Amino acid sequence: MSLTNFSAVSLSQLPASDLLEPVEFKTLYNELKQAVEHACPELSELLPSDPIVKLMEVFAYRELLLRQQINEGAQQVLLAKATSSELDYLGNRFAVIREAEESDERFRARIQLALEGFSTAGPIGAYYFHTLKALPQVKDVFVESPEFELLQVEPPLSDFVPVHTKLLHCTHAARLLDAAPGDVAITVLTDRGNGIPNQDEITAITEYLFQEDIRPLTDRPRVLSAEVKEFILRATLYLYPGPDEESVKSTVEQSVQQWLKTHHKLNHDIRLSGLYSALHQAGVQRVELLSPAADIINTPWQAAFCTQVEINIAGRDI
Repeated sequence: MSLTNFSAVSLSQLPASDLLEPVEFKTLYNELKQAVEHACPELSELLPSDPIVKLMEVFAYRELLLRQQINEGAQQVLLAKATSSELDYLGNRFAVIREAEESDERFRARIQLALEGFSTAGPIGAYYFHTLKALPQVKDVFVESPEFELLQVEPPLSDFVPVHTKLLHCTHAARLLDAAPGDVAITVLTDRGNGIPNQDEITAITEYLFQEDIRPLTDRPRVLSAEVKEFILRATLYLYPGPDEESVKSTVEQSVQQWLKTHHKLNHDIRLSGLYSALHQAGVQRVELLSPAADIINTPWQAAFCTQVEINIAGRDI
């Protein structure tokens, strides 16, 4: 499996933490009002315009801001919610240091894999961790190994096989042309251009993984480039009456670019339904998706990359 679906726990799918207390102005105001009326029953019939009512509203609002500030602070101790320097502190607990210009998303994934890194690169998770650490440009990783089965040789051919020799038949080469026992195929997608790593990057990752304190004695890491399917996105939009065309187009383009960035990963399919969802922003009445014409299905070692986005406004449909 690829890095994007390796972890057994998806942080984005975790329920809201009980550490975060839901706060609403109306609830806080009613609690404050009840406390005031309990202490001073004569204040129970105040008009909404009374200065005391206004003071209670101010106090309730200030408490709302304070509790919200506490909630925001509490979020910063959660790996799923922490950002910026607070995420750096969480990483420091696991001896994971942010690389130069590394995004929160990538850094968070490395922190989550930190315990895997305590091992050498034998387990799959450890290979993910060490490959990400090898080069800041690594965006996604897929790890697998070739599979072999013992070849049974019957007489008289078996008479020609040397004593203590076992013949193996490769049943799954893991995209390696010369697969051998001990090989580990590591497919890499980068965040540069369409994601295909250059030879210098492949060499740098290979040399890092071959360090004696990282590579298991019996493993031979083989770094491979991801297969990238390039496509062009062309769409025609029809708008409802009213919204400014340039404003709608800008919103749609931002939505599409974010969707494409999210799905520029290994084993992520480019589904037409997802593109339609990204294109259907506020003010858009109808979408004609001209390209791609069909879903782009990817294997665990493949990714899709959009080379060009062409969005045109054809007019208003109503």
